Amino acid sequence: MAADIVPIRLGLTKGDLYTLWAPRWRDEGDEWEAFLGKDEDLYAFESVADLAAFVRTSKDNDLSDHPEWDRLTEASAHKFDPAEDRQYDFVSLQELAAEKPSEETIKQLHSTMAIASAIGSVCEMPAVTKFFNGNPVLGTVGAGVDAFSGRTGRKRWAEIEAVIARSWDKVVDAIDEIVIIPDVDEAVSKKAEAELAEPAPAPVETAEADTDTEDRDDTEDTEDTEAEAEVEESDDLVGNAEGTVLGSDDDFWLKVGIDLCGL
Repeated sequence: MAADIVPIRLGLTKGDLYTLWAPRWRDEGDEWEAFLGKDEDLYAFESVADLAAFVRTSKDNDLSDHPEWDRLTEASAHKFDPAEDRQYDFVSLQELAAEKPSEETIKQLHSTMAIASAIGSVCEMPAVTKFFNGNPVLGTVGAGVDAFSGRTGRKRWAEIEAVIARSWDKVVDAIDEIVIIPDVDEAVSKKAEAELAEPAPAPVETAEADTDTEDRDDTEDTEDTEAEAEVEESDDLVGNAEGTVLGSDDDFWLKVGIDLCGL
């Protein structure tokens, strides 16, 4: 089953740019992962509206074969607005590493390095993979704040800060080199911008869930309280499973990705 295609924001030297990421999923025994792009280029856009406009008007990219692509082309422009935890500031990572380790600092550091590693792996970027493979101490970031307590933890954090200060610029430069900002249809972009100015529509899944609940109440009102509780618990578990994004486990960036910048 393919994971959803998710919007992400990358803070690069070119500015804050928006693109799409298809987290890892399995298809007939093969593992896949992709970003919006074509051949050796990673496509990114200066606004959410431009990203939406591109998706709605172009199939000339490596993500267009993804099982979720057609559904995405019909989605609201709000679908292309990255959630807060899908925004990765590569430029300020050195400043982040220079701060004292805290739960929030480590979380941001880990997620930013994770997406950088994924880009490097998917797009076959030696400078990026060398940075991660050559500095195993970076893997300790995934262990959380407890890994940086005490004297040993402080020393470990200092090592990470030194690695990032010494070599992170090479990672950012390498990613900058493959980022392309394609032209988009201006009229389509303005339409998407107008959509974004309006409230986001209610998720279809939520509406369907509410309808199912009402129907169940109408047809099963004779069931006892215990049975109703079991049904609600089952629905919650299904909802949690459907909301899981494949490839989002805490240490996924340490694993090997697919050797193509796309599908």
